[in-house]
Amino acid sequence: VLSRCLQFNLRPMAAETIASHLAQVLAAEQVQSEPAALHLLGRAARGSMRDALSLTDQAIAFGSGRLEADAVRQMLGSVDRAHVFELIEALAAADGARVVALCDAIRTQGLSAASTLEEMTVVLQRMAVCQLADAGTDTDPDAAAIARLSALMPADETQLLYSMCLQGRNELVWSTDEHAGMTMALLRLLAFKDRKSTR
Repeated sequence: VLSRCLQFNLRPMAAETIASHLAQVLAAEQVQSEPAALHLLGRAARGSMRDALSLTDQAIAFGSGRLEADAVRQMLGSVDRAHVFELIEALAAADGARVVALCDAIRTQGLSAASTLEEMTVVLQRMAVCQLADAGTDTDPDAAAIARLSALMPADETQLLYSMCLQGRNELVWSTDEHAGMTMALLRLLAFKDRKSTR
């Protein structure tokens, strides 16, 4: 039967490619959009252009005909990267009290712990690349902030925190309180830093 079928081997598309295509489609449709909103939609689509177009339709309706980053973030339940940057900065400074306070603020604002950890993995991956390679040609609006954070944390801690965020995200399903689970996942790095400094 398969020999008589037309088969397509579809591969996931890069978020940047999706965002670029969405920009072209929206320009043709004369829909105003912010680049940051398109980046959010591109990441949320997880490689699927069809899902990206569907999410874009929803975002246009949600934003009353406009695509703005804040509205798209609210629709997707995404966390503002400013929160992520603050968390990473507090972790780099080994400021446990601030980490807990920021996690409490995320809870108070009704933001998703899972989304926070996912956004942290995205930023930490870019930090790891920045620490090992020249990222000067990066046109991402967050490039300057990521370069600044990269200088605050050793490369091995960046790698470790990335792994801890991935593991913590997977463990949230077992936690009775996902925000408490997120807090514990992040505090693991500080426990590791303390142990390493006493050796």
